[in-house]
Amino acid sequence: MKTIACGIAFGAMLLVAGLAVAAAADDTNARPVVTVRSLLEEMTDRDSNARWPSPAYALREASSHDRRKNDPANAATWHSNTDYGQFIRTETNEGRKEWVILDDQGPGAITRFWAPLLAEKDSMRIRFYFDGATKPAIEAKFNDLVCGQGFVAPPLAFVAWNDVRFAEQSKPSYKGRRGVAGDMYLPIPFAKSCKITLDQVPFYYVINYRMYEPGTEVTTFSKADFGIQFHARHPLESLDFKPTVNAGPALRRTLAPGAEASIDFPAGSGAVRGLQVQIDPNDAPLALRSLVLEGTFDGESTIWCPIGDFFGAGVRLNPVMDWNRTVEPGGTLTARWVMPYEKSGRLTLKNVGKKSLNIGLAADTKPWKWDDRSLHFHANWHCELGMKTRPIFDWNYIEITGRGLYVGDTLTVHSDVSAWYGEGDERIAIDGERVPSQIGTGTEDYYGYAWGMAGFFSSPFISMPQRDSSGQDWRGYTTTSRLRLLDAIPFRGELRHNMEIWNWADTRIDYAVATFWYGRPGAKSNRPPQPAEAAAAIKAAPIDPSKYKIGGAIECETMPIVAHSPGLQISAQDAGLQSGMWSGGKQLFVQAKKNGDFVELQFPASGDQPRQLTLYATKSYDYGILRFQVDGQTAGKDYDAYDATAIASGPIELGTFAPKDGKYTLRVEVVGANHAARAPAHFFGLDCVQLAK
Repeated sequence: MKTIACGIAFGAMLLVAGLAVAAAADDTNARPVVTVRSLLEEMTDRDSNARWPSPAYALREASSHDRRKNDPANAATWHSNTDYGQFIRTETNEGRKEWVILDDQGPGAITRFWAPLLAEKDSMRIRFYFDGATKPAIEAKFNDLVCGQGFVAPPLAFVAWNDVRFAEQSKPSYKGRRGVAGDMYLPIPFAKSCKITLDQVPFYYVINYRMYEPGTEVTTFSKADFGIQFHARHPLESLDFKPTVNAGPALRRTLAPGAEASIDFPAGSGAVRGLQVQIDPNDAPLALRSLVLEGTFDGESTIWCPIGDFFGAGVRLNPVMDWNRTVEPGGTLTARWVMPYEKSGRLTLKNVGKKSLNIGLAADTKPWKWDDRSLHFHANWHCELGMKTRPIFDWNYIEITGRGLYVGDTLTVHSDVSAWYGEGDERIAIDGERVPSQIGTGTEDYYGYAWGMAGFFSSPFISMPQRDSSGQDWRGYTTTSRLRLLDAIPFRGELRHNMEIWNWADTRIDYAVATFWYGRPGAKSNRPPQPAEAAAAIKAAPIDPSKYKIGGAIECETMPIVAHSPGLQISAQDAGLQSGMWSGGKQLFVQAKKNGDFVELQFPASGDQPRQLTLYATKSYDYGILRFQVDGQTAGKDYDAYDATAIASGPIELGTFAPKDGKYTLRVEVVGANHAARAPAHFFGLDCVQLAK
């Protein structure tokens, strides 16, 4: 069989991170000692997640989630959203007040730290106290630490923001980090206990950490002992994970609808260490969803997943670069998951769509010693199209029974409205927990970015290929991935992973998630194949709002304001619509507060012939009832601009008028409020005026 070499020149990440660490004692008869070095080696050992962890650990989470979320049966509190400013307690240390955000006893290791980079928190300091010490072993500026500007350099600490290269982020002069998130993945072990404090009221944060079984020997983190270099620079210019292909794909076929093609692996114990699929880029996006990867190992069906989600691309053939996947625009998709088997293995590509597809498939297999720690690799897919966002609810990614390790997921969301979809939190329950022990602070926080703003980014741990829209417009498809290297979740009997569907709009939305996990033989999930959903049509990319124009329209935000009520706040607004679009991507937003507040706008007209005038405006939950005049004459009827959500109004006929001196003057005045409108209930928005003969 032809093979693929999937090795990545990433060093052992010790060199990549600019870390000089001391070797642990070489004592093959002793239990393994957990050190910074051992954890970094585990992080970059692709085999590690394919075996039950030794020493064993439980993964825990400390976050600023709303503490009222303690009863899944109480919807009012379970879906509450005050997930900032939370902490365990305050205490005084050396005369200063500190807010404790983590305090746990026993041997363990911090494995992930996420936080948004708020400018006003630049002076806030974080302190790590280990093993009952009264003085911190680590003290640093919080923002600098989590974004790679402190003693931890990229890629072990970085900013999740629009593909800023790690080499650029490593420079002390790098400042482009506001409104986004910092992610730190430096493992920080401790022997007996760990307490983390901040010297200001906490904002948002999520910390994942391991707690090892009692008696596990752990060497507590020390900057002095491990010689961490301050401001160490990433030696690579980028993390372009482009695997070397030694030979062409072992299998090339044209798959008719319903057809499939398979590779059987050599009998006996082995492991797939590299997988490559080739598609014709002209078949995208259809092929990314309707071409499904299936896997059977030792007689168990363990993989059923559309290739786009499996490789982290979703339904757009945009570049992906993370620790386990690479997607190239030419149609080459590579995965580096390790897939062990004891006796037999098979991978299959199946076309569940209605169009023939040209495909290539190859896999690289190597020997594997199967033992009682060995785990099968699983990839499952769950999709729900057109699900309602009200009432708020928990959507199940997956439920797994058996023993295993949860190692990541890829979420693809499609929205027809621009409103932010991802306010909801993850809820991960392990081994029968009624109240999940892992509750986060938002979907984007779970995937490592912040405030729903990033457009694309790459890292070993999290990735987002270019999404359909930009800024705070979330129409179209968005795909985000989180890979769990040291923050993998062991479970002994079951795992349930839900994501709260908390959307700012009352609408319908499509969710599809690929979940990746390892399990002992016999482990199962609740996710059967969904060929109908995989074969569903892929939706077109949304129109760029800034390029959307209503024919013959003059934009209200460009019109001269010739008069308005005293103190009236008037501005151009380019985000917030939940249905429809503004011509030119903007509206004139008028923050009226009472009946009688008005604005007068002027716009030109050629000639002196009467023209039919049509206004396009906005309806929203705090908008008032409007009256219109054109050149002092009543125009159209009073218009109630209230709606429960922010939507484009559609055409509002004002009537036919002749211009005066080559122009019109439009007056818009608030004359009332809908009884259902929220205070101040008198705002209004004006998009454009269309002139027709």
